[in-house]
Amino acid sequence: MTDITAPSPGNETARLRLRSDRATTPISPTLYGLFLEDINFGCDGGLSANLVNNHSFEGVYLTNGTLPYAPLDLIPDGARERFAAMAPEDLPLQPTTPAGRRLDRLRHWSFVGGRLESSRHSAATPGASFARLHVDDEQGTLENQGYPGGFPGMAFDAERPMLLSLLIRTDEFRGTLEARLVDADGAVLACEAVQQDARGWQQCQVRFAPAATTLGSLQIVATGVGTVDIDEVRLVHENHWGAGDPRWSQGLLRRDLVEALGALAPRFLRFPGGCIVEGCGDGSHYDWKKTVGPLLTRRAEYNLWGQSRTDGDYSQSNQIGFYEYFLLCEDLGMAPIPVVWAGDSCQTRMDEHLPVDSAEFAAVVQDTLDLIEWATGDPTTSHWAALRAAAGHPEPFPLHHLGIGNENFGPEYLAHFERIKHAVDRAHPGLTVIVNGGVIRPGENADPAWAIWGEDEGVLIDEHFYNSPAWLFNATKRYDTYPRGGARLFLGEYAAYLGYDLGDRHPAVPESMLQPEPNTWLSALAEAAFLTGVERNADVVAFSCYAPLLNLVGHGQWPHCLIDFSPSRVVRTANYLVQQLFATRIGEYVVPVDGELPANVFASASLGDGVLHLKLVTIGAAPVALTLAIDQVQDGAVVATVIGGALDAVNRLAFEGEPRMEVEPREVGLEVRGGSVELILDPTSVLALSFAISANEDD
Repeated sequence: MTDITAPSPGNETARLRLRSDRATTPISPTLYGLFLEDINFGCDGGLSANLVNNHSFEGVYLTNGTLPYAPLDLIPDGARERFAAMAPEDLPLQPTTPAGRRLDRLRHWSFVGGRLESSRHSAATPGASFARLHVDDEQGTLENQGYPGGFPGMAFDAERPMLLSLLIRTDEFRGTLEARLVDADGAVLACEAVQQDARGWQQCQVRFAPAATTLGSLQIVATGVGTVDIDEVRLVHENHWGAGDPRWSQGLLRRDLVEALGALAPRFLRFPGGCIVEGCGDGSHYDWKKTVGPLLTRRAEYNLWGQSRTDGDYSQSNQIGFYEYFLLCEDLGMAPIPVVWAGDSCQTRMDEHLPVDSAEFAAVVQDTLDLIEWATGDPTTSHWAALRAAAGHPEPFPLHHLGIGNENFGPEYLAHFERIKHAVDRAHPGLTVIVNGGVIRPGENADPAWAIWGEDEGVLIDEHFYNSPAWLFNATKRYDTYPRGGARLFLGEYAAYLGYDLGDRHPAVPESMLQPEPNTWLSALAEAAFLTGVERNADVVAFSCYAPLLNLVGHGQWPHCLIDFSPSRVVRTANYLVQQLFATRIGEYVVPVDGELPANVFASASLGDGVLHLKLVTIGAAPVALTLAIDQVQDGAVVATVIGGALDAVNRLAFEGEPRMEVEPREVGLEVRGGSVELILDPTSVLALSFAISANEDD
């Protein structure tokens, strides 16, 4: 444990007083949470435990169009000329507007030794389509390489058994079937017979014990003559999240990613997006009704983030749907905050709106009311609640907040919001709705929705931004002047993301890092400084969540995310470590900090359950000496947590191999004597302390 109490020659000591006896401003109990969108293979290929890509032979992909995602008139003035001069391949965002859907039911499957085709189920069978194997050469091998596709990407572990389940029909086949796990060179790591001895569709299961820890593929080998029909293929690690829990009866989750989410101590989860909520027109918006019920009945849709993938290769299987999102909230103690489609497309892509008095928009309103029924209704009287009960959750889920639209703006959206809000207020009074007004860009001060809904206590206003580290350094007092007594803020997406200079330079940002790589310590440090301002204003900032959350390394569409993962590893970025530090040391009331903070130092303090939490962020290049006087503090040893590093430090992970950690927290020892403590803040670092506080004798 490091000692940081030793004085540093030449440093003038700053003196601060923490007024724990004046902790009166309440802090929102839901201040820190998560935002989860299926981007960067965060769900399919990530959080979903199923390693099989296009598991149901129903892949739906997009056909790219030609219009740029971020046209120049939406780019801030400070960067417009730089963007205009860039070659297309050098632009930070390169997706294009989709021109339509493409059904490719056999994508990510290969078959050697015969002929492979897709076929449709009969009307009496729930699934939409399946694969038919015509075995011509006495042995045919069907193979799936997992995510993202194109090379072996399934994680096998010699110490973690795996479970394979699939639907098979062999009425027209004479021979044997076996399932294999193979490595990248084709060596067999596990091989088990697939027993199928009855006519018609049969559910078959196989348990594997891989012989090695490596990446590989799944094979189904048919030895004989005839046709074999296969559907709903699922390969999962036996110790997936919720294993043995009857509630987890449908989609399954990857354990290490869920554990990484839980370690952030999240108070809420916003889902399912993000831009996938809105879609790009032509019915490509997120339809929650396609995501509940047995997996066999769920229907895939293309994911608009396939715009950044070759040949639009991003299908959203909906194995993780609203039932799984709500269960995850229940397991991790998070409040669920679903976001529903408001009848408006992603306006930076298509800018299409349903007419407010149309039958199509009336269906949108009804879908919102049906969602509330699904989550909270009585299964004996509600069709939608009955689906929830049939999945294993007859009790209602808690639901107190609902997002309406994502990053929509303008008169059409506001008319849609008002109509949906009115219907929700009438049918479910007391439910708080969330309105959005677009994305805050450099040069803009506030979401325009504040002018309309700012005085309504029953509304949360959703604010998003992805701006440079310099912008966040300069925004630490952003919420000091936000209005109180009306609507509160839902900080639904933010990050120190843009790496280019937008004219908002800050002295802490060196010239060499105007275009840094993602997830540097500089970006995390900027977010830490910004969060001190969020905590000081946590009476008006009711919710905050970083975005995006998950990223399959080397295959993402958005380069700056909270958690990087590979098929077998999870890396907590420097930004994750900051979020975790702030979320796990937070009280119920803001504690005033008296005294003048040194230059380039930011602070926030809070009190709850007899513990005072202090965060100190320094962004300067020199150490800073501080003396803290703490009202009502108990003398004795305390342990602080410090995170720091070079500004360009990054926690790195490759698709294969071990992580390389350049930023990690460390513990330091301090001593409280006579109600005060002395310490030295490292340059460009974050320090968090928690003190035991004694109540006043007069209390």
